[in-house]
Amino acid sequence: MTFRDLEGKVALITGAGRGQGANHARVLAEHGVNIAALDICEPIPNLYATASQADLERTVKEVEAAGARGLALKADVREEKQVKDAVSAALEEFGQIDILINNAGMAALDSIHEMRSDVLDAMIDINLKGPMWAAKYVVPGMIGRRSGKIINISSAVIGSGHAMLSHYVAAKHGVTGLTRAWATELAEFGIAVNAIAPATIKPEPDHGSYMVIGLGEAIDMDKDAAYQHFSGLVNLPGFYAEAQDITDAVVFLASGNARVITGHTLHVDCGQATR
Repeated sequence: MTFRDLEGKVALITGAGRGQGANHARVLAEHGVNIAALDICEPIPNLYATASQADLERTVKEVEAAGARGLALKADVREEKQVKDAVSAALEEFGQIDILINNAGMAALDSIHEMRSDVLDAMIDINLKGPMWAAKYVVPGMIGRRSGKIINISSAVIGSGHAMLSHYVAAKHGVTGLTRAWATELAEFGIAVNAIAPATIKPEPDHGSYMVIGLGEAIDMDKDAAYQHFSGLVNLPGFYAEAQDITDAVVFLASGNARVITGHTLHVDCGQATR
């Protein structure tokens, strides 16, 4: 498939230091998209390891190796001012942001009766408020140009029940809700807003799921066992997701091929929504 209207565009991708965010950056760069890659690059207490500054810089080098321009932005999506400053830096470097990919996200395992308050805050602040802060500062430029694409990464958990993940599930349901609300609010400005609901992603080196690795460690499973475990809980038999499956959906929604698609949640979920 040929993807239209990507060459020369600028995408801001949160959580781009490694994992699926880095994969989105690499592949979009291959299609001629310049990348502002944002990540926290520091630990978050009581959560699994985040990307490092070296990870983020490697993403930018890979973007540049693909022939596009890249910019590394260190920012915590939980903090409004840091997001504002990062968006300002991206606008200063590139002049505009055509595509916003709200990819940054983390999960944790907590029973409702033993919920850790700091982890609850982190789940809501990273997964739900983070996209809202990014959109707050990117959208004005899109309104001014009367064009833009926003792609929010929700989760397949919105289509099936999951124990021990209630804070994460609630936040991802919220992402789907704000996607529909933004699509309605921004339609008159030519801005398309969609979400992707990915299944459990294979934890491959450099571009797989660090979420699977982190949650696996919490239940004493290695990455391969955790991938099989979480996939097997809810996927339809025989279906397993890899990072490229999600990236393919991102590229499609970012392109002119999806010109009239807005307010939609694309389930790249191995059939979980049928459960």
